[in-house]
Amino acid sequence: MTTDLGLLTKAAEKWDKAAKDFETVQRAYDGQVRNIATDGSWTGMASMSAYTAGKVTYEQYTAAATEARAVASLLRDAHAQFTELRGKLKNEVAQAVDAGMKVSDDGTARFDFEKATKALADAARHDPDLHTTESHWTQSIGSLVQAFDDADQGVKLALTAAVKSSDILGTGVNGFNAKAEGDIEKVEGRREAQLAAKLNTTGHLTAGEITEMKRLFRDNEKSKEFSQTLLDSLGPKGTLLFTNHLNESMEEAVGATRSDFDSIGKGLATSLATATRSPDSPFYGKWREGLRKVGTEVVDSRQKVQVRGYQSLVTLMARGDGYSTKFITDLGDDLIAAEKHHPGVWDMPGGKNLAHPPHWLATDPLDSLLGIAARDPKTAEKFLDPGPDGKNDRLQYLVHDRDWKTRYELTGNHSHPDADQFRKLEDPNARKGLASAIETAATGHRTGDPARMGATHTEGQARVMQSTVEALNGKFGDKLPENLRSPMARAIVDYTPDTHEILTGQNPGYGYEGGLKSPWSRDGDSHLAVDQQSLVRVIRGVSDDPKSYSLIYNTERAHAADVLAGMPDKPGGANTGWNVPSRDIGMVFGTLNAVGADVIMDAQDARKTWADDVARYGYHLGGAPVTGLPVIGDVAQRTIDAAAYDWSKDIKNLADEKARGDLAKDWTKDTASVKDLIDASAKMRHIDPADPQGPHYNDVKQMRQETEQSYSAGRNKALTYLRPN
Repeated sequence: MTTDLGLLTKAAEKWDKAAKDFETVQRAYDGQVRNIATDGSWTGMASMSAYTAGKVTYEQYTAAATEARAVASLLRDAHAQFTELRGKLKNEVAQAVDAGMKVSDDGTARFDFEKATKALADAARHDPDLHTTESHWTQSIGSLVQAFDDADQGVKLALTAAVKSSDILGTGVNGFNAKAEGDIEKVEGRREAQLAAKLNTTGHLTAGEITEMKRLFRDNEKSKEFSQTLLDSLGPKGTLLFTNHLNESMEEAVGATRSDFDSIGKGLATSLATATRSPDSPFYGKWREGLRKVGTEVVDSRQKVQVRGYQSLVTLMARGDGYSTKFITDLGDDLIAAEKHHPGVWDMPGGKNLAHPPHWLATDPLDSLLGIAARDPKTAEKFLDPGPDGKNDRLQYLVHDRDWKTRYELTGNHSHPDADQFRKLEDPNARKGLASAIETAATGHRTGDPARMGATHTEGQARVMQSTVEALNGKFGDKLPENLRSPMARAIVDYTPDTHEILTGQNPGYGYEGGLKSPWSRDGDSHLAVDQQSLVRVIRGVSDDPKSYSLIYNTERAHAADVLAGMPDKPGGANTGWNVPSRDIGMVFGTLNAVGADVIMDAQDARKTWADDVARYGYHLGGAPVTGLPVIGDVAQRTIDAAAYDWSKDIKNLADEKARGDLAKDWTKDTASVKDLIDASAKMRHIDPADPQGPHYNDVKQMRQETEQSYSAGRNKALTYLRPN
């Protein structure tokens, strides 16, 4: 902490001077000594020997100047790193002292009772979190000390490499280094590549080498020079072979060694993200082209299961983050191109070899890449957004054209030697990455992030949502693959104000029932405007999962309460300010209950179980609460809280009606929950909906009647979409 770091720059100046001195002597040597053997006046064997010796000496002067300048550059690099790190360390210690800590020479932070006031000292003695606070400062200071030590070792490595002869097998034995590198990070990148190559070749590293690899990655996680040097030195195939060996080593290791390999793997993934962050760099184009060449090739022929390059790459990427949007989209395009050129390229296991692939492997690299893209909403949106002109067809390919069957299993058919004993099917995890990417791209937030009712959306997000609904309806209709259901339900919920208008079918801004060709925007907010039939069928598709159905139903219920809360305080002349919202709400809930009825009709013996599961997820009704509900206004929330009727009873009534065979007899029987919501809204206005003598009793009654009529219309229309015959 007290070392005069300025000595490093002074030493660098002297090394620069040494380089100039070597060049001065070289010119003198060339003009006064070497030319004797090159001017033609001296011939014979002695002349030839002198020529050779003179050439070596001349080149050594050049190497000496190169080495000297490299050392000067390294010393300046060291000065910059040490100065920055020492500044950070001093600042961290000062902050700890300001927080009441006393920092020892070894970096341990303890509360300074001597300097504290009596009251503060007494409070600290009784503070149960004091030890946690002290540990926080100790660890924070320790991490900076570690960074300082890492940098110091990097400088040592680079200086040692700079003064090592670059021609140990030629005439310059023990001579100067003509290839001396003046960039610490590049030297460290080459050293990391050497260690990686050793693991690729021998299959093992010493404990010291493992520690060194961790140190190199830790010290250079943000260094483009280190990362690009490492990957360029290994090449794409060497890098992918390295990640396979790391995963295998981690799988076989135990305890601390397993953690060490895990740390190295994460370091390599971070280096990949750092190296590819600049798509305009020469490295980026070269690396991408190299990946194209090895992406569909078997990385390591010794493995029983054939692991291809892109599978190894995406396996590595899953361990890190921070990848640029450009790298993700470029890689996605390359994967799609590879699939189109080599159908079945990711099939696992390949051919009729039924050895199980390693559990750590991303067997479907494109779907796994989509899962990585889903970590960043902007990247997911960029990947899936068709664009204003619709030219980006990635989403269309993923939903419509792609073959998702990548897994083989035995059929058990052994009746004849020539009989097909294998069948190809989808992996149980198929489309999980796609589903996550769609949800993130359409909503602008990652799974689990809270949403507000009426969240705003960009044009790209709305285009992703509209295109997804249309594509899913066109491909699957009302029977969605299981892994798409929950993410699609959450995406639908994010657009509830829009889906409410679409399901009413009465808003020209949304194109009535037929929808619009594309979303519409106003004041920076874009709106889903898909056709009603597609939306209903996709809602039905997700509703085979009772929790997803309950989420959509609950969110619409919350939105309906919001709509009711926004009505005028008084009904007005023709009561349109109260009746129109009531009709809309009735239409939407008629549609949603029709979806529930269709599930029940399809579920047969399981219909009661499905209805019971829906009931378990009832809003504010105990059991397993639904997560992901948007935040609504205070009045709307109190309206929901005041609604006493369990809406899931309507769904259970449907199950009972189906069991009795009279499901179609009374289309308005299951409207109790909607009427109860209207009554709860009236109570928020201090109107007693059960008192015929009270003010506005008939107005509220008319709202219920309007709701009942539109409920029937919505239910009928939805069932024509779901059961046209």
